[in-house]
Amino acid sequence: MKWEEFVGWIFRGGLRRGTPSAAAAAPKLTRGGADFIAGQVARTTFRIFKNNLLALPWIKDGEELSAALDGARADLLRARHAYRESIKSRRAAARAEADWRRATDEFRRQVAGLNRRLAAYNLKAPSNAFRKLPVDADREISRVLHDE
Repeated sequence: MKWEEFVGWIFRGGLRRGTPSAAAAAPKLTRGGADFIAGQVARTTFRIFKNNLLALPWIKDGEELSAALDGARADLLRARHAYRESIKSRRAAARAEADWRRATDEFRRQVAGLNRRLAAYNLKAPSNAFRKLPVDADREISRVLHDE
């Protein structure tokens, strides 16, 4: 006799005797169907990643996007500081303006690329709580200008 048959025999015997605790102890084989199985698969996958110190791919993508955005902001801030230092001398003022224009154009290109990557990331993120808003390059530039 297999153990499944043995357990079933015990539960059937308990039900014949009329004990309600035996009926409550009977295993429930169907617990929500496909949704329950999908949840179990997601939890198991997350547990495997977590136990092996691996991050889920969309989490890693989000961290890379945040780091890239921080790097682009730092480059813009660095260019602004260089512009302020260069504008002090009259000979370097024209060159400083051209450098600042080039830095803002490069920042806008970087933000456009980041926004494309953010759109792809938002499709991978499992819920709205993890999604990221697109970055407005002009607002970031004006924030750097007003923080002076």
